[in-house]
Amino acid sequence: MVTHARIGSGFTRLARAQRFAAMFALSLLALAALVPGDAKARATRALRESGWASYYGREFYHHRTASGEPMDPNQLTAAHRTLPFGTKVRVTNLDNGKRVVVRINDRGPFKKGRVLDVTPAAARKLGFAAAGLAHVRLDVLSKLPKDYTALMDAPAPKPAPRKSPRPAARS
Repeated sequence: MVTHARIGSGFTRLARAQRFAAMFALSLLALAALVPGDAKARATRALRESGWASYYGREFYHHRTASGEPMDPNQLTAAHRTLPFGTKVRVTNLDNGKRVVVRINDRGPFKKGRVLDVTPAAARKLGFAAAGLAHVRLDVLSKLPKDYTALMDAPAPKPAPRKSPRPAARS
């Protein structure tokens, strides 16, 4: 003989599980509403970034960049951690309003908090050659690949280990 208490407790457990599932589903929907779903807003965010910029020191002049071309201190080029090579970026010095368009041809900077390394020519045009650092805003002017979602999505690449010169062979 089956008692009503057992039947009732089974239904209660089932009802409790259904309520939990319903609350879980509603919670997921509420969280999904908070995630920006507007593609245009994501694209706008992906095209703008701000932070600190520095410029290349003399020790990097005429060395090969990550793209393979030599670093020319008189060209308007820059290093960025994730932007594709060849991307045109308008850099605005937020302290004085000066702007310059640079082409990304290298990877970096590798210092925390910096978003861009520019050539000395770009630093002079931006007005921070004497200071060494400037607070800047980057506006991407080139069309980015479809799979590129945001400027800082990818982690900063680690610098390649430097090879120490081989000692001369003794005979």
